[in-house]
Amino acid sequence: MEEAPAVKLTCRELGVLRLLSRGLSNRLIARRLDISEKTVKNHLSGIYPKIGATDRTQAALYAQRVGLTEAVPCAPVPAHLPEAPAAGPALTARERGVLRLLARGLSNRLIARRLDISEKTVKNHLSGIYPKIGAADRTQAALYAQRVGLAA
Repeated sequence: MEEAPAVKLTCRELGVLRLLSRGLSNRLIARRLDISEKTVKNHLSGIYPKIGATDRTQAALYAQRVGLTEAVPCAPVPAHLPEAPAAGPALTARERGVLRLLARGLSNRLIARRLDISEKTVKNHLSGIYPKIGAADRTQAALYAQRVGLAA
């Protein structure tokens, strides 16, 4: 994924990307911005090629990397999002490995290849990781991993 400048993004796209980087689903982004879920999807489809991302996880990681999680003058600011649990969850070494690769933007298939396990096993690990770290999906998990320094 290349480092494309965020200046190519419209004000609305910056708002969508900012909320995405905080782990919100399309439905919650739509509610916060008072637009439809379809409009959110359309914005994301326009954002991905501009920033060199192929999916929402890569886009969220990009936004964090370039500092788009902070207030953007033209984008609405959500009130508050829950933070990760204060005490570090008890992840196994394998779960940490899966989470580290997820935070680098790898797909389940690539994670499986790197760790020499099946895609189904990766999915099983992710299913165990999500509740431990308070994540609802892979994007939130990747953002959590970045926050706690597992993405390095």
